[in-house]
Amino acid sequence: MLSQQVTTLIDKELKKYPADQRQSAVMAALRFVQDEKGLITPEDMADVAAYLAPARLTLPHPGAAAIFEHAPPYRGLGMLTPV
Repeated sequence: MLSQQVTTLIDKELKKYPADQRQSAVMAALRFVQDEKGLITPEDMADVAAYLAPARLTLPHPGAAAIFEHAPPYRGLGMLTPV
């Protein structure tokens, strides 16, 4: 679950993009989580995906795969890799 502080920061970031381009805020959203927690777990990635694409939610969340695509460059920087 994303904290109130993180969702507030994400909402501020979302104002920079058109409503149909919410996914554009994914890297900033992941950075906010990492800044707060020191790492990003697969659950955090799924929470960010759910927050950025709530209308497309299904279980398992297909948007989480798009977020995992951003994970490889961040190995070793406090980010857990998906399993």
